[in-house]
Amino acid sequence: MKFTGLFAAPLALAVSFSLSACASPAPKPAPPSLAISGEINELVEVAMSELGVVPGFSVAVYTPEGVYARGFGVTDVETGDPVSEETAFYIASSTKSFVALTMNILHHRGEIDLDATLNEYAPDAEFPYSIAPDEVILRELLTHTSGVSNGPIGFRAAFTGQHTPELNWRLLSTSEPNEDAPHGTFDYTNEGYNVLTVMTDRKLGVDWQDLVAQEIIEPVGMTRTTAYMSKANSEGWSLARPHYTGAEGGPVRVALEKTDETMQSAGGMVMSANDALRWLELLVEDGAVGGEQIIPAEAVRETRAPLAEFGGAFGDYKRDHYGLGWYTGPYKDDMLVHHFGGFAGFRAHVSYMPDRKVGVAAFVNDSETGFTLPDIVANFIYDRLAGDPDARAAADVAVEELVTARDQAFKNAAADRERRAAREWKLSLPREKYVGVYENGLYGAIEVTLEGEDLVLSIGNLRSVTEPFTAPESIRHELIPYSGDVMMFVLNDSGEVEALMDRRNIRYDRR
Repeated sequence: MKFTGLFAAPLALAVSFSLSACASPAPKPAPPSLAISGEINELVEVAMSELGVVPGFSVAVYTPEGVYARGFGVTDVETGDPVSEETAFYIASSTKSFVALTMNILHHRGEIDLDATLNEYAPDAEFPYSIAPDEVILRELLTHTSGVSNGPIGFRAAFTGQHTPELNWRLLSTSEPNEDAPHGTFDYTNEGYNVLTVMTDRKLGVDWQDLVAQEIIEPVGMTRTTAYMSKANSEGWSLARPHYTGAEGGPVRVALEKTDETMQSAGGMVMSANDALRWLELLVEDGAVGGEQIIPAEAVRETRAPLAEFGGAFGDYKRDHYGLGWYTGPYKDDMLVHHFGGFAGFRAHVSYMPDRKVGVAAFVNDSETGFTLPDIVANFIYDRLAGDPDARAAADVAVEELVTARDQAFKNAAADRERRAAREWKLSLPREKYVGVYENGLYGAIEVTLEGEDLVLSIGNLRSVTEPFTAPESIRHELIPYSGDVMMFVLNDSGEVEALMDRRNIRYDRR
């Protein structure tokens, strides 16, 4: 039936309203590509070609005028899987920025008081009087000025994974004054974040990993960022795997991988370039993403406020102050807010310039030859966007210096291997006499096993085949891959092995 005249117009209008009500909002147009995208591609490709051993690399850049996100190389030299903008890299200590912002969001909502003392917030925690728990406030745990040290919690959380919420709570009582930095003095460690989240996990009834997801990851729309390795693995994410590139013939996979138990609040997240782009936008735009205010602007701005004096530097970056999870200091003529991260097989660079409204994140699955490559690329981007005509030339010089450092590292590694190969065992007993479990009530249990002729150390997530060392009853190990350390067996008056001692004089008694 055909409708005409007075009947046709109302019906058409009704259909129009109905379709409008049911239709989904038009998708927002994709942001334009960064004008220097091609130049970034060329720099990274040339640098990786000249270095020759860096497995994978990922970069994200946010500006209001244009954005960039791309992956290079491979996630794993054994599989050859390509890195994409969706590949998640372990970001190590760059995690602190997420945790500190999460806590500041809760502070703004009144769900936690960052100005409360340890005793006020957790009166049932048995903190020793020596750390002044009635004076130290929660905020100081985030700014590294608490003067509180807790090696057992930090070691278990970041390395061995030998911990439970109940054990961590009890270990709060082992906190000690930081001998290197009394209360009010800046001293960068993981332990303040670990201590804080042991308390918040219990008091809020929500683990810090889930708090970060609820307050930041999910509202911001980040789909390849998590503090749970089990989630990334079970969902089949593209994941960058750790590598070592410090010797000729590399890169080689690093055996040590992060687990849920070692993804801790001072260094326990993975993030992709695409998600880093959203993270940078949130920071640069003071809590807004895509024009929508996700997090209160003041909560974001407060994280970069200068709360602790530092006056140090990292490479090309001056560090005048530390705030809530961020260093601040000048990079050339602009203030740079930044936090980096590193662990065996990974290096992360996350930074932004609030005044210029630009942010850069760069990740590499290597912590040796490619250690400074994220900084080189970030510097080029900041310099190029500032109009520096020498930006590319400076980057090329930095890459050349990195190639020279790579060659020197190869020589050093070869010489070190030769020295180690010439050593003879200084153990006085047959190797089976050293086999057993050695335990320290604070730091956990080390198991010594014999595999063929090899003495092997294992402690939680860490494992190492040992080598000879130069002192009597000593062994060299790499519980942290490619980072040698020494332990010594302690014999009693009867000549029997009774303990294992590490270089910090922490004693593990034989069961």
